[in-house]
Amino acid sequence: MATTPNMEDYLEIIYLMFEEKGYARATDIAEHLDVLPSSVTKMMKRLDRQGLGVYEKYRGFVLTSKGKK
Repeated sequence: MATTPNMEDYLEIIYLMFEEKGYARATDIAEHLDVLPSSVTKMMKRLDRQGLGVYEKYRGFVLTSKGKK
């Protein structure tokens, strides 16, 4: 499945936060994109299913090499 522009927005923000802080929390992503944290969690799970990252409940999200591309 191809990534959507919305998914790419999330991936970009997650990548930039990791570069800056070393982590990306759902609350920080939600604030940056002006969406609800629950929407971020839903997207993180979706990105995980597509192999673009690894989502762990209460721990956050880590991009895979595929997600970084």
